Amino acid sequence: MTWERMNIEEYAAFKRNGGDRVVKIKGTWWVEARPFFFRPLFPLSRVAPGLANYPATSIVGGVLHLVPERMPANSSMNLFLYEDLAGYSLESMDKKSRWTVRKSMEHFHAERLTDVELFVRQAYPVYRSFYDRTKYFYKSERTAERIFAQWARTIFSTPKVKVTGGYRQDRLCAVDISYQVEDLVIEDVFFSDSLSQQLRVTDFMLHVLREQASRSDARMLFRGFPSGKESLDRSKISRGCRMLALPAHCRINPLALYLGKSVMNDSYRKLAAMTAPQSAEK
Repeated sequence: MTWERMNIEEYAAFKRNGGDRVVKIKGTWWVEARPFFFRPLFPLSRVAPGLANYPATSIVGGVLHLVPERMPANSSMNLFLYEDLAGYSLESMDKKSRWTVRKSMEHFHAERLTDVELFVRQAYPVYRSFYDRTKYFYKSERTAERIFAQWARTIFSTPKVKVTGGYRQDRLCAVDISYQVEDLVIEDVFFSDSLSQQLRVTDFMLHVLREQASRSDARMLFRGFPSGKESLDRSKISRGCRMLALPAHCRINPLALYLGKSVMNDSYRKLAAMTAPQSAEK
């Protein structure tokens, strides 16, 4: 089953309901990715540089966005994307990748999850295992079961969001949350328990996602921005995801940049990875 398209307005409402700070300026929806630092909510949005086109509080922090074609850029913006979605199949993969996916399919099967209470019961232990393994700092408050349940109810309140579970027999081992906005499939969240990593659950779930995308009317599949953690970024590249470096404009308050380097090391590392031109052809 493929996705039912969201438009940009529906996407903004979904993100706002989930707690993200979003604001619309001259037809472009922006998300406050970090305090006072904004990027377009839709990752492929192109915006002409200029303070009048930005959220007012970005003057304290900054902005990063793609620019329209033939407009000067002062930076790059790196995105992980799969193109040629219709061309994906197991047979199109190299021998090693094909073997890896087939081995993973011996252990797991995928189901779409539609019952939020069942999801909370089954997925919360998986999320805790994921967090204990990775110490993932973003939205770490979800490690509290009450907050996790609130987040889950926001996800399931939007029928166009697809929640796919990876099961080993009857035990949930991995969760992938995705949706299609306009002609772009967005993989929003993925987490798995630690034991299933040894059985290649990540490769299995990615295969399911790409196979579903191949049957959709989407143009590309977005798998996020570089994290600045080489092992994580290389794992996406090793699975055939391309990192595209697109012309962009970046404006950062010098004081905010200094504080980012000094205090918010993870955020600064991610920003550096997102704008690094040398990563375009990795």
